Amino acid sequence: MAEEAGGSGSAKGKEAEIEDMFSHLELNEDELDEVVISAEAAKEYQKAGRWLAIGRVLTSRKFSAEALFAKMKIVWNLSRDPICREASENLFIFQMHCLGDWKKVVHQGPWTFRGWGVLIEDYDGLRNPESVTFDGMYVWAQIHGIPELYRKPAIVDDLSRKIGLVRETQLSPKLFFEGNYVRVRVRIIVAKALLRFVTLNLPDGKKRLMVKYEKIPYYYKHCGLLGHNHEECGDGDWEEKQLQWGSWLLASRRATQPVPAPRRFTPRAPNRGGRGSKGDGDPYRPRKRSSDDAELNKEDDLTDTGTSPIKPPNVSTEVIPEENPLARKLDFADENTATLPEEVQDGGSMDPTVPPLPPPYVKSRDRAKLQKTGTSKNTMASSAASLEEDRRAQ
Repeated sequence: MAEEAGGSGSAKGKEAEIEDMFSHLELNEDELDEVVISAEAAKEYQKAGRWLAIGRVLTSRKFSAEALFAKMKIVWNLSRDPICREASENLFIFQMHCLGDWKKVVHQGPWTFRGWGVLIEDYDGLRNPESVTFDGMYVWAQIHGIPELYRKPAIVDDLSRKIGLVRETQLSPKLFFEGNYVRVRVRIIVAKALLRFVTLNLPDGKKRLMVKYEKIPYYYKHCGLLGHNHEECGDGDWEEKQLQWGSWLLASRRATQPVPAPRRFTPRAPNRGGRGSKGDGDPYRPRKRSSDDAELNKEDDLTDTGTSPIKPPNVSTEVIPEENPLARKLDFADENTATLPEEVQDGGSMDPTVPPLPPPYVKSRDRAKLQKTGTSKNTMASSAASLEEDRRAQ
């Protein structure tokens, strides 16, 4: 496992063999011809390649490099997709485009691919990729049960150093996980077993504090090393009591309260009827009130009790109805029978502003017959009048 994580010993051995082979070779002129890179050009190349990182997946299994690149682009979610290149078997180089993306890839994490850990290191672009040592990864660890009296930065820092290289400490973290703990970000050595407990030596006795980890890759529950699960360690047939690094090493998230569903906009029902209809209309439309609902028929409200210096006293509020002009020409001699004037009875108009009645309609067929027989217009009018009398008689 240590050789897989580092790989520096085998790389140095190959380089020594190549150097020894070169020392016995005689090179010709073409092989001695050089390509010169100026100092200014070297600075430009170094500036363009300063956001480089190199990575390795903590596994001995075979996998696709394209699948790794596609997965990590989604997981990292950078401002611009990095340039990924496979340098060797299970060895990859990533070129970021800005400082923020480079810090996220190198200093955040831990990153996993299919449950295996992805080890990321800073890379200058000059060294041989196979000479880079991958010996650790940053993880978030929790130390549970520290007494409040000793929950101090100096004490927590000493306890955290037992786990690994300390990078950040949170004495009062947001409790997204279960338990009473402090949260520390440490760099653990992948060739060493995970630390399960730290001990606090108090005046009244020793207190053992449990250590839990957030989002760590596969680890051996039998020996505590990262890389694969206990079923792949040895023959994989282990009893429960032999699994000294159980699932209790993983931090459990707190059960959150159910969040109420957001209120959704409900469209109003369309108005199926016309204006003022009693059909299915808008339920939120204000309803017209009647005079009874508005209490407009109260005598107190209708009585004018206001006074003014220019207002004549004792003004009567009685409403005098306007006389109907038609009633002027009607003879109300009898209480129940009204006699029309003669001009109205003869077909004339009661009101001079109303035009007289139009002449009776004569069909075009009858008009043609009358014209053929040479009948005058008076005859047509008399026959039309007779037709009208016959119609009235019927």
